[in-house]
Amino acid sequence: MKSAGIVASNILIMVFMGGCVAPSSGSNTWGANAHWPSYTSLGRAAKNAITAPDVWLPIATAGLLLAADVDDQWSQDLADDQPIFGSGAEKTSSSLRDIASGAYVISALLAPSPSIEAKVRGLAVGAATAAVDGLLSEGFKQWSSRQRPDDSNDNSMPSGHASKAASRITMARENIKHIQMSGWSRSTLNWALHGVAVGTGLARVEARRHHLSDVFVGYALGNFVARFMHEAFLENDENGAQISFAQVEDGGALTLTLPLSR
Repeated sequence: MKSAGIVASNILIMVFMGGCVAPSSGSNTWGANAHWPSYTSLGRAAKNAITAPDVWLPIATAGLLLAADVDDQWSQDLADDQPIFGSGAEKTSSSLRDIASGAYVISALLAPSPSIEAKVRGLAVGAATAAVDGLLSEGFKQWSSRQRPDDSNDNSMPSGHASKAASRITMARENIKHIQMSGWSRSTLNWALHGVAVGTGLARVEARRHHLSDVFVGYALGNFVARFMHEAFLENDENGAQISFAQVEDGGALTLTLPLSR
């Protein structure tokens, strides 16, 4: 039924857009606060990430789709109708995922940092975020063993494309907070980045590679990892271990500052 496919598309878009927040003004501190977090900071970052709307709302939506027993039917309707991407949905999904990765890299390079060291440390956190997201996604796929709609394998849940796109876009949106631009430009860019994530997920469903719930769970996973890693490793934390490097004659000095508890 075409109407069910359109309803599913609208729900996906509304839930994905639920994480849209107002951006802050630019600053030249990108990467400067990269650190190894304290246990307290790790717990706080995990709590804040799991309670973020773009994490819990997709999870709740996936649960409702499964509980109402409409996940398979709505996913099939989208795949049959292909209302947005048509027969090129699978290729488009991979292209949009790659655009999300490119958006992160470009925004990270453009975000002003106080030093090359800070830039490298910030990029290292980004690389670690991608690695963690990939490992968790593959782990959940093996654990769930859910059959894909096209019956090609049992790696359907969660959508790795959606997870990758979501994590890269969330990190990119954090990066552009450090880039000076007009409020209108910043808002437009944020919505465009959200559109890339939305498109990636919808295209995967239209390509018959995932169920809707797979995409929602993938989106939540990617956002959780990105939010957790950003807050835990990139935001300023006076209680965390600080690592710094300074050039000296005939070499350099690496300094590790560890917090001392009473």
